[in-house]
Amino acid sequence: MDGTSVIKSVVKAANQYGSNASQDNLMFLLSQLDTLIGITSQGKSLKFFCPKEMLVTECLSYLLEFLNEPSTPPELTSKTMVLLFNLGADSEISHALQVTYNLPATLAACLQFYSKEQSPKQPEYLMLQCLQLLQKITYNYRISYPNNYGEDLIRFLIQQILGLESELQLPSLGLLANLCRNNISMQAHIKALDNIKAIYKKLIQCLSHSSQTVVVFSLSLLSSLCLYEEIGEKLFNAKNINQTFQLIFNILVKSDGIITRRYAVDLVIDVIKSPHIKQSLIIYEHFPVCLQQILKLLTTLEADAVSKIFELLLAFSSVNELRPAICRSLMMTPNLEALDSSIEPARLASTEPYFAAINWAMQDVQLHEHAPLKALEFLTDVYEELLDSSMTHVSPHLDIIIPIATGQLLCPVETDGIVLRARCRKLSKVLQLCLVLCGEEGVRSEIVRLLDTSLCLSILEHQLNHNRIGLNLYKPNNDDTDWSEPGAEVVLLMMDLFLKLEAYSLQQPLQQLLQDQRLMPFLAHSLTCKNRSRVQTALRVITHASSLQQFPTIILGECIASCNNHKAEEIETLKRPLNSPDPTFSLSRNNKLNDSSIQGLIDKMKTGMDLRDVRASEIMDVYEHKLTSLATKESHLQDLLEAKALALAQADRLIAQYRCRRAQSEAEARKLRCVLKESEKRSEEYREQLQQVMSDREHLSSKLQKASSENQRLITIAEAHDKLVVTHADTSKRLTCVESTLATQTAEYQSLKENHNLLTKHTDELQHKYNITVETLEKQQEELTTRLKETEGQLANVSTQLKQKIEQLEKEKEELDTALDGLRSQLEKSEKTIKELGQKTSTLESDCRKLKKEVREKDNQVKLQRAELDKHSQLTQMIHSLTGGK
Repeated sequence: MDGTSVIKSVVKAANQYGSNASQDNLMFLLSQLDTLIGITSQGKSLKFFCPKEMLVTECLSYLLEFLNEPSTPPELTSKTMVLLFNLGADSEISHALQVTYNLPATLAACLQFYSKEQSPKQPEYLMLQCLQLLQKITYNYRISYPNNYGEDLIRFLIQQILGLESELQLPSLGLLANLCRNNISMQAHIKALDNIKAIYKKLIQCLSHSSQTVVVFSLSLLSSLCLYEEIGEKLFNAKNINQTFQLIFNILVKSDGIITRRYAVDLVIDVIKSPHIKQSLIIYEHFPVCLQQILKLLTTLEADAVSKIFELLLAFSSVNELRPAICRSLMMTPNLEALDSSIEPARLASTEPYFAAINWAMQDVQLHEHAPLKALEFLTDVYEELLDSSMTHVSPHLDIIIPIATGQLLCPVETDGIVLRARCRKLSKVLQLCLVLCGEEGVRSEIVRLLDTSLCLSILEHQLNHNRIGLNLYKPNNDDTDWSEPGAEVVLLMMDLFLKLEAYSLQQPLQQLLQDQRLMPFLAHSLTCKNRSRVQTALRVITHASSLQQFPTIILGECIASCNNHKAEEIETLKRPLNSPDPTFSLSRNNKLNDSSIQGLIDKMKTGMDLRDVRASEIMDVYEHKLTSLATKESHLQDLLEAKALALAQADRLIAQYRCRRAQSEAEARKLRCVLKESEKRSEEYREQLQQVMSDREHLSSKLQKASSENQRLITIAEAHDKLVVTHADTSKRLTCVESTLATQTAEYQSLKENHNLLTKHTDELQHKYNITVETLEKQQEELTTRLKETEGQLANVSTQLKQKIEQLEKEKEELDTALDGLRSQLEKSEKTIKELGQKTSTLESDCRKLKKEVREKDNQVKLQRAELDKHSQLTQMIHSLTGGK
């Protein structure tokens, strides 16, 4: 689906809804927003949504108007935030939303409106979406403080962080981390709060949270707020810093979310700026292992995450003490050392970090904008360390990197300014890598062999013919479509590469280039720029070219003066008010006079000047220089016009910001009017309620008087009634007491009578049973006496038998004791004999070993004697054969 047509549909639907906010128009607008959300979702290209186009500007204006309007339906607000969240993935759109449309202020106002108790109709998820969008928009964007919304926003965020854990706490931490990073004024405001100690305490508690994202956000906030203070020194001291390093590296390696890994990389880059933390990282014993794990991520992650990993590696390589460890971890893997140079890097990009870095460096910048550039910069640092230091034990694999580096030198043929700018930036990074590789003397011949000189010259020709610096001597604007600045850097680096390779068959093309007048604007621009390395490179090229006879020194001087004049005029233009008179008109009149005089001189030269005159050529040179100076002045005028255009663009931007802020102020005014109306309605309701209360009060006072008189009469009746009640209660109590005593006594009498009858019957029965038992006991006693007599006789017989058996057992025991004593003595004797036999056997075994050795020696001697006998017998046979032959 065409993106432009979708944007037109959204603008049309928004216009219809703005003119008539009906339900049908709302549903149509929501459906169009859904379509635009679908084509701008994650992973989709956003090139069709250029914020400089009028249609896109109108679309963004409608979206911000929806956010500024308090009466916007929640579903429309939600769709708008989702769309802006998708658009924030593009850096150009995000910058436009931040600067031109002032989206952070709008979102802060929305957040403040949603957090009020006066807006219970707004769903809670809108507050979450607003926080998430604000976090994404403010990432790597410094908000100037103080402003009209920062204090309320910080108060809300700290309230969410210090409160109970909720789904708003995580984006609040991330947003506050964005606001505090590299923003000293914001940090000072937070440090000046009364509850700063509670904030520090809460952030330290969050370090033990189960969510890695919460831990990273908390560490980022702590590093921004207190890294160089006393609490920061305690938190990041020598005891805790190793655990902090391990925690961050574990999050970097094991985290699944790109947001967590992105903030972890930023955290490492921020903390190693501190000298003592940098020193702790240098001596950290697990750094090589962690570095290998980080390098392994290059083989598995996607472009956005890989770009952040390269940022981390570049931060490590900026520390000189860590560079050798990076080179060893990248270049000394077992698979890489045993590698065949014929294997393509793309085949091993999924397993080896070195080939993964090369593969990312080879990617097209039109597909991945940042990863190839950072990969090339990382490889440049690595090879700079390998070739400049004494790491001879590490193989640099120049046979792999040189063909790849020279193969990436391609002439850009695109017409799109953004793509050309990206390709020129990549060309400059590739040339920087080639320049580092040329630092090794033996590598230069290999680079010249693989370098396509005609292709390099075509790159230079493209820049000399199409670059605006070379054509107009004009300093380019800060525009994403302007590729003049990267193109000028490409020209300068290419010339520096030709200088280093001059001794290898590149002397002739180098001299032709140095004598080309089209090169002078680039050298002049590089000499007057702010970059030190470019100034040094330009001086090196000029120093080498000054020895040539035909080097255009005068043109170079005029170009340098033109650049200086242009900078001065640009500064004056920016300082001058918009309504001041323009000096270009007087310059144009002077130019007309000069043009007429020059035209007359040209006519004279055509009609009769003798070219054989000695001074003719000098006069021609002077007028050529004057013509070039007039051309430069014309270019100056063009630059002034472009500066005016820049001022007009800035004015348009200020007008757009004014409109946006005016819309915000109108929205705030509408909010205030709504609040005022609600307060007036409530005051009228309160006034009516007050009047009703006053009338009710008078009616109740009259009723109260009547009730008080009636109450007095009732009090007297109640007193008389109380007396009667007391006397009646006493008499009733006495009556109940008498009746109860009578009833109890009659009941006791009846029960005692019944008990007496029962006892008499029971005594008769017991007497009868007693007589029967007495008779049975007498009979049993007689039987027991007879049985006792019988058992006594039996016991006497058994006792005599037992005595006899005991005597026999004692005799047998004595005999067994004597036998045991004899056996013990025999055992002792046998043990002694066994010991003696063991000693004899050991001596015999040793004698046997000695005899075996002697036998072996005798056998060896016998074998030797037999061998000698065999030799003698052979000799005798030979002698005998010889004598027999004679």
